[in-house]
Amino acid sequence: MLPSPEPESSIDESVSTWLERGDELFQLQRYREAIAAYDKAIGFQSNYTAWFKRGIACENLQRLEEAIECYDKVVEIQPDDYLAWFKRGVVLESLHQPKEALVCYQRVIELQPGNYWAWHDQGKVFETLRRYEEAVESFDQAVQLKPSFQLAVESRRRILAQLQQVDSLYDLPPDDLADCGAELSEDADEASACLMRGMAFEGQAQFEAALNAYDRAVELQPNDHLAWFKRGTVLQNLQRFEDAITCYDKVIEAQPENYWSWHDRAKALEATEQYEEALLSYIRAIQIRADWKAAIDGRQRVLAHLNSGAQPQRQSIPAANYSAWFQKGQVLEKLQHHAEAALAFNRAIKLNPADPEVLRWRGNVLYTLARYEEAIASYDKAIQLQPENADLWCCSASSLIKLRRFREAIACFDKALQLQPSHHGAWYWRGRVMAELKRGRDAIYSYEQALKYHPNFQPAIRDRAKLQKEIDQ
Repeated sequence: MLPSPEPESSIDESVSTWLERGDELFQLQRYREAIAAYDKAIGFQSNYTAWFKRGIACENLQRLEEAIECYDKVVEIQPDDYLAWFKRGVVLESLHQPKEALVCYQRVIELQPGNYWAWHDQGKVFETLRRYEEAVESFDQAVQLKPSFQLAVESRRRILAQLQQVDSLYDLPPDDLADCGAELSEDADEASACLMRGMAFEGQAQFEAALNAYDRAVELQPNDHLAWFKRGTVLQNLQRFEDAITCYDKVIEAQPENYWSWHDRAKALEATEQYEEALLSYIRAIQIRADWKAAIDGRQRVLAHLNSGAQPQRQSIPAANYSAWFQKGQVLEKLQHHAEAALAFNRAIKLNPADPEVLRWRGNVLYTLARYEEAIASYDKAIQLQPENADLWCCSASSLIKLRRFREAIACFDKALQLQPSHHGAWYWRGRVMAELKRGRDAIYSYEQALKYHPNFQPAIRDRAKLQKEIDQ
């Protein structure tokens, strides 16, 4: 039974208060009470974080139908939340609804074509549906994305054996093939079993036993980001924060856009009073998922702590320490010390002029300082190093707009959209520039493309309606 929104009854209650309470109860494995707390949060605001966590709590209580309803709410609010789609697919598999689960995994792949776990689980569902050729194709894609993904290798081997096509599995002599296949099968089965065993122990708050299981899983499959993430969660529960941070670093190395790992890494850093590092991790989580309240709250909490002591300590940085200068610039930028941040980024770039990321950060700071020509120069250098990065083209376009160099800006947006056709932000700003040039029909088309990829994008809805009204008159 899902909760109904309730009216605000007490001004001092808030969504974040109930979310935090729910999280505390969840960590104590008091799932029913956690659900009640998340219901309170949802009563104030239909918050997708609360719905997501409620779904996980329902899963732990084996209330699977209710968990599905929670994940439905998440994707209704946030249609591009790949993790909610993934969780929904897993639960639907547990409910023996493979066709519905397949839709979920296909949505994950649409959002994250490089998600090898989604490709594997899609293959698993195809196998259940006896669509074996499609299963092989999915497992193939998983292995292409991660050649060391032994579970996918074994799944593919099993299906190919059924189809009597084992010889196509590896480009190896027949004798080597048999040995390799047997070895991979054993390791993959054991690693998967260890992962499941660890999750079972973790669900019962037997954290030491869970850690032992995850240790074995990562020993067998050192590049499995899920096992490393779960290991980090358990270490955090055991108050072994530095070890947890190491685990999250492993996940981020494999999946740089994994915002959950950036967020949990930030929490571990915050717990060990490494506030500047925690701030950077919260910022990264927000860059990946801009409206994620847990990360936004974490950033505000850490910023408040840093500001409470006035300026952050200006520690002496070794002249040759590129990474330290880069990180110093990032912290100064977020504390809105933009001129100092620009100087720190300049030092970092002198030490490593081939890093497009620091060039982008410097460009952003120069943009904030209204030094648009310098910002464009910084973005251009980054683009030379990373010409396939659509966001860099958009950054350059933003500065060109400030200089009223509209046609050059359009060219940048066109390049960004050539690289990433679904970039709704690029479509929207292209529309704004077209409107500025009095090219109303082109502007309308751009707004409509933005809404095609982000139907609830309010600036595009507003500007399209306003411009359409002007055209009609």
